[in-house]
Amino acid sequence: MHGNEPTGFEALLAFMAQGAPRNNWTLVPLVNPTGIDRFTRLTVDGVDLNRCARITGPEESDHLKSVLQRAPFELALNLHDQRSIFHPRGQSIPSTLSVLAPRALIQGKEFVPQRAKEWAGLLSQAVATLEPDWGYARFDDQYYPEAFGEWTQELGIPTVTVETGVSLGDYGRTNIARHLARALTVLDHTRKPLKEHAAGYEALNANESTGIDLLLESPSCQSFWRVVEEVQPELGYRWGIARYSPETSGSVVAYQRIFMESEAHLSLNARDFWTSSALYASASEGLRSFAVGLPR
Repeated sequence: MHGNEPTGFEALLAFMAQGAPRNNWTLVPLVNPTGIDRFTRLTVDGVDLNRCARITGPEESDHLKSVLQRAPFELALNLHDQRSIFHPRGQSIPSTLSVLAPRALIQGKEFVPQRAKEWAGLLSQAVATLEPDWGYARFDDQYYPEAFGEWTQELGIPTVTVETGVSLGDYGRTNIARHLARALTVLDHTRKPLKEHAAGYEALNANESTGIDLLLESPSCQSFWRVVEEVQPELGYRWGIARYSPETSGSVVAYQRIFMESEAHLSLNARDFWTSSALYASASEGLRSFAVGLPR
């Protein structure tokens, strides 16, 4: 759906590589090809396709709507990536997988369809069986009338929004892409989900957005850093860490703490941004170990 969220595409490639499925699947791996080319959320025309479900145009969303209206699907999956700032409430690890059964508004009543909650719970459980120590969460279920998830839900198709995230040591999302493909196979082998899967979905902790990737501490001070993946007009695509200044240290959840000598910490704080390559080449041993998990 969004050009800078490619993990679902990688998962679909891996799913297809596993061989013919038991059921009939309709796969749309690239909803936003111009955004993917530019590694941006929006299309080349500056449009967020996930806010175009109830209007005519652009061409990309019209095509997706025609696909969804073509057959009585048993399930629709809307694949996204989420930033590392998200974490399950009460846990100091990033949300590697968040799921959402979007709300629907039918005959003036707003609700979450039971079958969608069942599929969402089954999907989360399938990945958690493979990686029980990852972070799993339930995404914000505020009703967005322009979004495809809500629109598809109101077509009568049980819909699950999937938000894949990072895991510690794997900021490139390689492992979650592979495990999501395996989870899709679990769904393919499931005749129908169960009520207990809906209970599992409802039991997931809510997603919160106060996560910080790094808390660096030295005898004289501390600093907070977030992992950043971005495209800048002149610099191009880059990974790295950017300094972050929270209102109070109590308002953030730090995933990793690294202690440094004061001189090394001061040297690091001389810049607001470090690319992963520069971090790996010049950092302390602790930061070097962290940088290994970042794409370069």
